[in-house]
Amino acid sequence: MAQRIVAGEQYEAFLIGGDVEGRSITVDGNAYKPVVSFARPGNASAYTAGDVVGGASSAVHELTNAGPAGGAVLVQSVDMSIGRNAVPAGMAGFRVHFYNASPSGTTDNVAFNLLAGERSSYCGYADLATPQDFGDTLWSQSDYIGRMIKLASGQTSVWAEIETRGAYTPASGTAYELQVGMVELSL
Repeated sequence: MAQRIVAGEQYEAFLIGGDVEGRSITVDGNAYKPVVSFARPGNASAYTAGDVVGGASSAVHELTNAGPAGGAVLVQSVDMSIGRNAVPAGMAGFRVHFYNASPSGTTDNVAFNLLAGERSSYCGYADLATPQDFGDTLWSQSDYIGRMIKLASGQTSVWAEIETRGAYTPASGTAYELQVGMVELSL
């Protein structure tokens, strides 16, 4: 445990190991779980592996209140629920791509593309396994990811694009919810 003084108050923080650029990394005890919900467009156009999943107007999902403005967070978990009562044939896992600035206006059902001009805001990805059928809901989760994200100066949001890993035919207007568990880091 490490001790920190913030605004005159003493806090305990866990040292999670190592250092970044010669500085220790600690977990400050602040946790965040931003959630984004959307319904995919009103069509049943088939996805191919590598397509992005989005709403009627965009496939860029803003996760608000993801951490302190300009701070750093550690992604601990990613959960996704899908409003379907059976796993569609061909549906495989998903890859959630993270950015610290909003990427270009990607739309539903186009191939994922990390544009050259957006490399500096790309923060990596987390993989989700093929969703499990829990009756009225499909569910997938990934825990203990350990992906560090440095939020942009003045920003408290992280942006995500959800990439399909298998080809499947979606249902019209299907509801999706993405939740990302994060803890604040002190660099």
